[in-house]
Amino acid sequence: MMKRLTLMFCTATLLTACSQAGQQDLVAFTEQVKSSSVPSAPPLPEMPELERVGYTGTNFRNPFEPAPLNAPEPGQNTAGCPQPNLEREREELESLGLDQFTLVGTMNTNSEGRVALVSTNQGRLYRLATGAYMGLNLGQITQITPDFIMITEWVPAGDGCWQQRDTALRLPGTQGSSDL
Repeated sequence: MMKRLTLMFCTATLLTACSQAGQQDLVAFTEQVKSSSVPSAPPLPEMPELERVGYTGTNFRNPFEPAPLNAPEPGQNTAGCPQPNLEREREELESLGLDQFTLVGTMNTNSEGRVALVSTNQGRLYRLATGAYMGLNLGQITQITPDFIMITEWVPAGDGCWQQRDTALRLPGTQGSSDL
C-alpha cells in the first residue's frame, strides 16, 4: 500500500511539473522566430512568347485522323477474295475476345450431338453447338472434340480480302499438337 501511495505522489508531481506555466518562454521564442523569418522566393522568369507555326504537311496524311482502309465498301464483293457475311446479325458471344473464354467441358446430347460448355471471365456458362459464333473476329465453331473446340475466324488482310484462320480453344491442362 505504501508503494502505491509513493508511486501516485511521484506521478502527480511529474504531471504538475509539465504544466502550462513552464512553456511561456517556448511560446515567446516561437512567436519571435515566426515574425523575424519571412520566406522569400525569387520571382519567376518571364516566359518568351512562342511563335505559332501552321501545319504545312498538306501533302501528308493527317496524324489526328484514322488511316483509311483499303477495303471495299461493305456488300461490295472483290473478285477472287473470300468474304465473310458481314450483314448477318451478331450473336452475344461475338462481343468478347477468345482470350476471355474457358472451355469447361463437352458432352453428347441426343438432339444436338456433341456440345461444348464454355465459361466467360464474368463467370457465365454457355452451351454451344457446332456452327455457333463467338469471338471478335467473326469466329464460328467448326469442330467439337472432347479436348478442344475448333473456331474458324475471319481476319481482314487489308487489301479488301479476308483470310480464314483456325484457332483451338482447349480444356485447361490439356496439350495438343500445333498442326490441327
